[in-house]
Amino acid sequence: MSRLLLKAALIGFAIAAYMASPFVTAWSIREAARTGDTDYLARAIDWPSVRETLKPDLSRIALDLPGEEQPTATKPGLWQCFKAYLGQGAVNRAIDGYMTPEGLPQLFSMRKAYRDYTGASDETAALPVLERVKRFWTRIKRAEFTGLTTFEVDMADKNDANRIYLGKLELTRSGWMLKELRIRMLTTASAAPQTLMSDMASPPAARGKSWSTGFISPAQAATTDTGTGTRAKATPSFWERAKAAAR
Repeated sequence: MSRLLLKAALIGFAIAAYMASPFVTAWSIREAARTGDTDYLARAIDWPSVRETLKPDLSRIALDLPGEEQPTATKPGLWQCFKAYLGQGAVNRAIDGYMTPEGLPQLFSMRKAYRDYTGASDETAALPVLERVKRFWTRIKRAEFTGLTTFEVDMADKNDANRIYLGKLELTRSGWMLKELRIRMLTTASAAPQTLMSDMASPPAARGKSWSTGFISPAQAATTDTGTGTRAKATPSFWERAKAAAR
């Protein structure tokens, strides 16, 4: 009986460690960028893939271009196309230069220096580790295992809650690795809701087939029609209940 209990405890511990490991990786990447741990950043991020997935979104934000789901009503003129072409090259060069193990800590340092200069200094670094972990936890909007070796997480920006980072991690021989990173901006309350999924570029037929462990899913995040013309929130998921308990 004692052996059976020990085996069950070991299995439960292994499952818990497996489920927590991608969160630990996401937190560690953030801390490594803050402290300048370039060795860890080189191991934990697939930099060529991350750069390529970031370029379209950062170009759209920097150049104020419409997204693929929001085509322009009129065809852009020659001058607009020329400016977009030049701007796209500048954005791509900036991403290639700074989205590296050495460049990402520099971005964090410049951002901190700018906030200190404008008087919006960040007190987070002086907080205890547990408090910083709690704040990191509350910024997570969605977390889902889409396979045994793939994990997706949507996280709000610390300084702009309308900016959401969509990350996709894969389990490799050396541990979890960030493979894709995208950025989405939330619409206003009067606009149609956006799907906050890292794989939103996938064909519609491929969506909704992911394997989940009970974390919040896009279907649970959406509201449901009560039949009276109003909207009612879906039943809180495991992820929502876990976040509420952590507070």
